[in-house]
Amino acid sequence: MNTVDPARARHDRIERWRGDRLLLVGAIVASAVTLVCGFLTGRGFGVIVEQFRTMAIDSVFDDRGDGRSLIEGVWGTFGLLGCIASGSLAGVAVRRYQGRPALPAFPAVLALAATTVGIWDSSRGWLPPLAVGVAVDPVFHKDEKWGFWGWLMYYADWWVPAFLLVLTVLAVSHAVGATRRSAEMVRTRDRLLRSGSRVPAEIVDVKLRLGGDESGTRVVGATVTVSFVDSSGVRHWTTRRTKDTTIATAEVLFDPASPADDKKIFVALRRLPALSDWLPAD
Repeated sequence: MNTVDPARARHDRIERWRGDRLLLVGAIVASAVTLVCGFLTGRGFGVIVEQFRTMAIDSVFDDRGDGRSLIEGVWGTFGLLGCIASGSLAGVAVRRYQGRPALPAFPAVLALAATTVGIWDSSRGWLPPLAVGVAVDPVFHKDEKWGFWGWLMYYADWWVPAFLLVLTVLAVSHAVGATRRSAEMVRTRDRLLRSGSRVPAEIVDVKLRLGGDESGTRVVGATVTVSFVDSSGVRHWTTRRTKDTTIATAEVLFDPASPADDKKIFVALRRLPALSDWLPAD
């Protein structure tokens, strides 16, 4: 027989993680690994682009660099897998360290930025054409002039890195905006935990979300609608998305001065919620 309340044990465990220096160190190490793996991914992706470029500007019989392409392509595959694993670890570590309700966006930005640097570095070593404007056939000597595709791929060593750079800038801009919104959400949550109203809520509707596999039948979360009554006796409804699938209780934290402002309403669907359990508006 267990004499420890599971909800209390979970709450205490999550709160111990929050601010843990080991999690911070783990996040830093995982982020560094993400950068390295992203660079390798960019190098591997660069090899693939170079192969298409070579086929477009030279004959298929041009076998220069085949061995190098194979090796770097393999490393690129390992780099992609490493990016996914280390980026996920970094995100989870930061989420637990900060007590956030959602994963941060910066690991994906790190991976994309490192991939951009990797493909730029790769593009500096792409093989030049045997002749500019003509696909030279060194075996059967049936040379062909370049069309649009040939000229496009000829300049791929510039526009492919530039395209990824634009994507990186957009991703950084999105991540900065998301970080600011998250910081504002945390300030609002912490303020309401000190001076807001915290009341039980009634679960009105639960809709399970399906997906996660090809059949789309695996439950991956739920959309929950709850209602609560403010200090003036007015009933309000609000909806939140959660990864939890077993929901038996609900609690609402809101600003008594503006109980209808959804951005100042937080919903917890667990008994004894930790900071990361308070769900903000989407």
